[in-house]
Amino acid sequence: MPGSSTDAALARPPIYRRQQYLGLLGVGLISFGLLSIVQSKFAYGLMQQWAIFSILGLGFYLVFGLGGQFAFSQGAFFGLGAYSSAWATRNLSFLWGVGAAIIIGCLVALVFAIIVFRADHFYFAIGTMAFSFIAIVVFREFTAFSRASGEVVGIPKPQIANHAFNTDYKLSALLIVFMLLALLLVILVERSPLRREALALNHHSQVASTLGIPTGKLRLLMFVLGSGFAAVAGALQAHRTGSLSTEQFSVQLSIDIFLILLLGGIGSIYGPLLGAAFVVWAPEQMRFIANYRGIIYGAVLIIVMILFPKGLVGIFEALWRLIRGKRKTPEDGLDPLAFDEAAIDGGANAARP
Repeated sequence: MPGSSTDAALARPPIYRRQQYLGLLGVGLISFGLLSIVQSKFAYGLMQQWAIFSILGLGFYLVFGLGGQFAFSQGAFFGLGAYSSAWATRNLSFLWGVGAAIIIGCLVALVFAIIVFRADHFYFAIGTMAFSFIAIVVFREFTAFSRASGEVVGIPKPQIANHAFNTDYKLSALLIVFMLLALLLVILVERSPLRREALALNHHSQVASTLGIPTGKLRLLMFVLGSGFAAVAGALQAHRTGSLSTEQFSVQLSIDIFLILLLGGIGSIYGPLLGAAFVVWAPEQMRFIANYRGIIYGAVLIIVMILFPKGLVGIFEALWRLIRGKRKTPEDGLDPLAFDEAAIDGGANAARP
């Protein structure tokens, strides 16, 4: 019936009909459900690494998935956050260390982005790769952060309000909470005009400029936000492992972060979580074929990218569509960019005289 609650729901933009908050609740229930059945120290380690890599992937989703900027610098900001928190917690608490990682990471990202602001996409990517190499040298030589070798040891476990997270279960639970907070922030971005403006910028940059969208500021914001996520993940990694070395933050890490987003699904906020699970879990399951591990892992990556171009999220969405017995439509979220692009085109046509 006209005017019913169903009509009102359908009149809302599709991004508001995807029930992201229910998805957040579901991720939380699944995460703590898995944590409750984990028993070995090795499994706890995988859970912790998954949570940290998920935060990294969510940050790269903002930088690349929404901002459209191919950056190799996520690993460098991951390291910057780790060393910043390790440095700050010499005299301050864990939360102050995370705060220091966010502030330093975002400020450095802002300065770097302003310097390379006018660079083309290709040159921007090369610039971020150069930044990663420079960061490794700074981590190794800047003694205020670490020893001359770039190593830091004795980083304390997280402690909040006199409550120490010094067991595997408590530490895993804390990292999952941080992951859920990161997912919540990305959901808020998804449900804000920032997402629509970012899609307009990525797919119709000239139209976006004529419609008054601040394209430069938007790219800057996404890059700084995503780099801040990486810095937080680095701070958590530092307090999780208790030690740091420059080998942990090479350009290879940035490539792994790209694989997390590519395998999980570039067009979905849940893609980084699935991609991180695959990148953390798959190599460990292939240890029994150590001599051919790299070949098989690479073949699996190629198969996933060819057969499932939407990533692992596409598999779950296809299964869900099959269960519901519905055909593929843009509103179902199977192509999260399609409907928004149509809306952008419609807005552009409406803006024409």
